[in-house]
Amino acid sequence: MPKICVGRDEEDQEEHGLEGTGMIGKHLVGENEEAHMANPIYFDLARPHVMGVFGKRGTGKSYSLGTIAEEIQTSDVSENCSTIIIDSMGIYWSMKHPNDRQARALEQWDEKPANYDAEIYIPAGKVQRFEEQDMPYDDTFTINPAELTASEWAMALDLDLSSTMGILLDKIITVLSDRSGTDYSVNHIIKGTSKFEFEDEVQKGLENRLQNAKEWGIFGEESSLEKFTQREELSVVDVSVFGEMSSGWSVRSLIVGLLAKRILRERMRARRVEELDEMEGIETNEMPIVWMLIDEAHQFLPAEGETPATHPLLRWVKIGREPGVSLVLATQQPAKLNPNALSQCDIV
Repeated sequence: MPKICVGRDEEDQEEHGLEGTGMIGKHLVGENEEAHMANPIYFDLARPHVMGVFGKRGTGKSYSLGTIAEEIQTSDVSENCSTIIIDSMGIYWSMKHPNDRQARALEQWDEKPANYDAEIYIPAGKVQRFEEQDMPYDDTFTINPAELTASEWAMALDLDLSSTMGILLDKIITVLSDRSGTDYSVNHIIKGTSKFEFEDEVQKGLENRLQNAKEWGIFGEESSLEKFTQREELSVVDVSVFGEMSSGWSVRSLIVGLLAKRILRERMRARRVEELDEMEGIETNEMPIVWMLIDEAHQFLPAEGETPATHPLLRWVKIGREPGVSLVLATQQPAKLNPNALSQCDIV
């Protein structure tokens, strides 16, 4: 039976066979009553990819993201990988439990229900809400507000940076960055609203938006996003708690954008070390290859306009192959996905 592997060129397939792959489906042969599943379809995990998972509502996009993550976890290259799922709907905690309800359906795939050691991360400021609603989680994360640029703050606060309020915000961030580097809090930004000569309405308007930002529950003295890139770990970043907020997608995009920037920066640094190691015959990687899986991807990488995640994710799309980062984008509206990301999908 011929082996079908998408995302892997003939040279790699001849040299490595199915080493470093996962199974994504089976070849469907025939039509209607005569249709039956034949050859397994594998996909490459050994090299970086931009994958697109597209389909109508209810056709299994989110389920497919879970399957891809599980295949990474059980592959023979898992020790060199780290997997991150951006969970906008709060559904992937269920990966910690075997899917016994669909045990019979799994039989046709020669699979049995299994649980996976997924680590569920939530914003540190939302612990009480999760515990009150008996929602499962394993750990929390925080973001250092001083790591945000004025432009990222403006997008997260739904401000035009060229507006009067945006200009005030830009002045505050510039002064704080010059004086304190990355050592200041949201409260410092709020105090800065009264330090410049702007109309009282502008100062109070910006202060109110920043006070609301404190309620997001994501800010702390330090960023703890490095937790998501542990070797062999499957990290589920649960951002579903922002679904009820009018600015919910902006906050989610802010988290994803900062995470993408940090990971790419660290992988580029690690890649330089790895290249030196390769010259000396050392084959282990300095930092695991990172796979980030994003559902409702058009909300983070829209075809029109920008979010705080747009530029960081586009850098993954354009230069991620060399440093070793992979992106899986799922959406029911691919036409609303940024065309630069759409055109770079090498597995669909």
